[in-house]
Amino acid sequence: MNNEKLISIDLELRGLSDKIKSGEIKTEEAQKKLDELKAQKREIQQLTAQANVPADNRSITMGDVYKAMIEKRAITLNGTGAINQVKELQKELSQKKEILNLVRYFYGANAATNIPVLSPGLATPAAAAEGAANIAFDTQATLGNKSITPIAYVSILPVSAETLTLGSFNFETELPAIFADAFADGFAKGVIQGNGTNGNFRGLFDAIPANRQINCAAAGTPKIQDLVALALQIRDYTDEAIIVMNPTVYSGIIADAANGVAQLYKEELIRNKTIEGVKVLLTGYAPSSIAAGAVIAVAGRMSDYGFGLASEINIEPLKRPGDTNTYFQATVFANGTKILDTNFYGLVAR
Repeated sequence: MNNEKLISIDLELRGLSDKIKSGEIKTEEAQKKLDELKAQKREIQQLTAQANVPADNRSITMGDVYKAMIEKRAITLNGTGAINQVKELQKELSQKKEILNLVRYFYGANAATNIPVLSPGLATPAAAAEGAANIAFDTQATLGNKSITPIAYVSILPVSAETLTLGSFNFETELPAIFADAFADGFAKGVIQGNGTNGNFRGLFDAIPANRQINCAAAGTPKIQDLVALALQIRDYTDEAIIVMNPTVYSGIIADAANGVAQLYKEELIRNKTIEGVKVLLTGYAPSSIAAGAVIAVAGRMSDYGFGLASEINIEPLKRPGDTNTYFQATVFANGTKILDTNFYGLVAR
């Protein structure tokens, strides 16, 4: 019952905040209602806090975060509810950036733990005669062949004393979305262009093996036939495969004046953002260079990209002498890498 009341109050607070920001209602007119709603919320939260519930077995709510901010202390999520909290973060990130909805997630017990990545990589099964007893072992199978070490990623949000003190802005309900946007941008960038050094993600465009590079047919702007050649390499993984490229490169391919079959491929690409049934994802994080030797597009099975999230989220309000702002520092421990390089191909400019 208390949770339902809190949700109802949060919705009212958000509605008032939106009206204030849009100018639909003046702050002075809404202030009394804001104060009443916040007082009701504090009362409910205090009653909930008094309940005899072990701290390690309850989820950390944004009410806890808000209270911690007012008290100028840090709040850390760990214990038995931590993994669920991290999974909620994963859902939020997945909604923000499409690439983060396609990767495979792994969870660690805490920020200091290497997260084992399970990827079988089995060879294609072969037929066996009835009663066969000397079937060879699969030497290609690899379980736990990689680990992901979570690294601290930090986002700092400065908030003025007026925002915290005057109460005209419902800061509590806005904070999750603010940080989710920031981390989603950073992680999406890492998944695509990270170089795997100094704690960075190892991105899709990093170190494509020579035997997984497909050269464009001619120098200059890539043609639609080059993209088709890339798509055909991963045609067997259509349900999970994706091609990632920069919108600038995409525009050059669409400008290909070739007719016939090439025109049909262009129509498919424009209408469905697919080529030979393989989904094409356009992102500004992918490189735009078409210089000789540059990887201009990557195709791969995204279930073979591992994204590790550790079970600690820390939001800490920080003060600096002579500065009226409060700096809310949010830390998420994460990292990502390609699990099986053999399932990723790169289209290389000539």
